[in-house]
Amino acid sequence: MKLILFGDIQNWNAALNLLQTYRKDVFIVGLSSLDLGQFADSPVTYTLKETANLYHEHQIDGVINIQGENPYYFNLIKELGINDIYIIPSTLYRRLELSESIEDDPIIYPYLDVAPELMQIEFHLADHCNLNCKGCSHFSNLVPSPVFPDKEQFQHDLQQLASYFSQIHNFYLLGGEPLLNPEIGEYITAVRNTFPYTQIIIVTNGLLLLSLKEKLIQTIKENRVHISISDYTCLDREKIIAFVQAHALSAELREGKECFSKYLNPHGDSDPNEIFPNCIRRNCTFLAKGKMAACCQPFVIHYFNDYFNENIPEEEGIDLYEPGLDGWEIQKRLITPMNSCRYCSADVPFGWAASKAPYDSNDWCVK
Repeated sequence: MKLILFGDIQNWNAALNLLQTYRKDVFIVGLSSLDLGQFADSPVTYTLKETANLYHEHQIDGVINIQGENPYYFNLIKELGINDIYIIPSTLYRRLELSESIEDDPIIYPYLDVAPELMQIEFHLADHCNLNCKGCSHFSNLVPSPVFPDKEQFQHDLQQLASYFSQIHNFYLLGGEPLLNPEIGEYITAVRNTFPYTQIIIVTNGLLLLSLKEKLIQTIKENRVHISISDYTCLDREKIIAFVQAHALSAELREGKECFSKYLNPHGDSDPNEIFPNCIRRNCTFLAKGKMAACCQPFVIHYFNDYFNENIPEEEGIDLYEPGLDGWEIQKRLITPMNSCRYCSADVPFGWAASKAPYDSNDWCVK
């Protein structure tokens, strides 16, 4: 079988090594990408249009799309009339990293034989927070009292997600402040049991990190959880680094948190088709109460509405239990502007600061 490998240049070598090791019967005749860069003049690289010509001239049998988590790439390939599209499931790479055998695995699959992948998903373990950041994009400083998710609903939603997606690359547990949830260990275990190869990431402000109990530390380590610590100026960085090292945790201090942005337009007169493509939050796929959306706003904007007596649309999203729904349809909708986008504007950055009640809507609103 003669195939061309299509995808981002930085992913070529991993795919080639996998195929050369486990599928010697597959002949990769060339490499393709949307941007060939320095390899544009190479005799073994092809633009996507050239790849399509080779396919229609029966010089190749199809294309391996190594960007399986991105529906945009599949659409491009299909629009050019290439019907024989294959994928290498990302779980294979994770299994190799964990020293699991993949000897009996086919390695490449027709793309419709495998449920699609999802790059990431976010979930609130707590809507409230122990740090009042000015203009918090999740509106946590406007949450009047502690709010935790329904654990049983979460477990049902995980099973539903598993029926739609073969893999979720990154599963973010955040908030608010996720370490405020006393049952965080059970949520970690639930995610790991449902998605064995996902990267679980706790996003925390770090203020409670030093008080983690040994049982939770063990759960974090056993389930290969990475901790992303927002590097706010109020943190004692040296103590946090020492704690992480002492407990051999997988963790990072996430820089760049000295800057926040306001972006709301309560007038609702923005053009979604202009706002959505340039929105930095559009890929922050969010899960809440049996629904998904491209960002968290539909599920948390009610805190802003309640506090400032506004009427920005709430609860917009994809119902995970909609009859006939599948992962491909979900992916399609996630890259389609929402009605909520009318209430967003271009970001206006400002320096990070803590805030106190009474809060000012100008911390969030551009117009």
